[in-house]
Amino acid sequence: MMLCSCNSIIGKVSALTGKSDLKTDSIVVAKDQQHAMVRYYVDFPTEGNSLLVNAIREYVNEQLGGTYDGDESNGQLMIDTYAQNEWSSLVSQYNELLAETENEFMNDISFYTEYEIRKIYETDKFVTFQTFTMTYLGGAHGMHNQIGVTFRKSDGRRFGYSMMRQLYSEGFYNITKEGLRSYFSQAGMGKPESDEELKEWLMTSDDVNYLSHPRCEPYMVEDGVLFIYQPYEIAAYAAGMPEFTVSYQDIKPYLTVGAQKMIP
Repeated sequence: MMLCSCNSIIGKVSALTGKSDLKTDSIVVAKDQQHAMVRYYVDFPTEGNSLLVNAIREYVNEQLGGTYDGDESNGQLMIDTYAQNEWSSLVSQYNELLAETENEFMNDISFYTEYEIRKIYETDKFVTFQTFTMTYLGGAHGMHNQIGVTFRKSDGRRFGYSMMRQLYSEGFYNITKEGLRSYFSQAGMGKPESDEELKEWLMTSDDVNYLSHPRCEPYMVEDGVLFIYQPYEIAAYAAGMPEFTVSYQDIKPYLTVGAQKMIP
């Protein structure tokens, strides 16, 4: 099956917020053949502040592997290239495993990779993109990850942990603990009322009063700053990706001055 690509202009986000001239195209590329499937969805920047547009295009390139050395303004070619290369890799890996196992179950499965890079929130001062990936290479289940990044519109600067301060203070450790407690409650797993109950949900040797921060960078969303752990990072796979959002009012004391100037 040939690569299927379709472009649809999302248009000015100013239609939603009244505050932005950033334009993006939605680029979708999919291929499903020979027990290998790939699907890519990217909100690709086409017009706007050149510093911001170039920074986002570079981010997209990095998220998809960082190997594309062509014209970064040609989003269709970039995504097509990554999709074709990934599909070829999956076919090769599938055939290698098939030769090693000679197991009939291999005829019923397909290896797959999915990438989604979406613009999820935007104001007049910043825009946030979120990357979701999912892969399956045999075994009991696939793996998925979700990360995000916030760009300052004036110069394209990326904000993550660089916007945070006092991360290792007692107050922020408590925010993390209560955020995880809230996550398990909202996920329908039963609210861990005590610290001992919370500890039972976690896969870490950390004291619950000093839990490690997520490895992936926090990012700004509509309701505040979002923190997210990846599968197996702090809890079992069945727990999903524990996450919590700290409201802008509560997170403000822990933001740098530069970040405070951007919050809604």
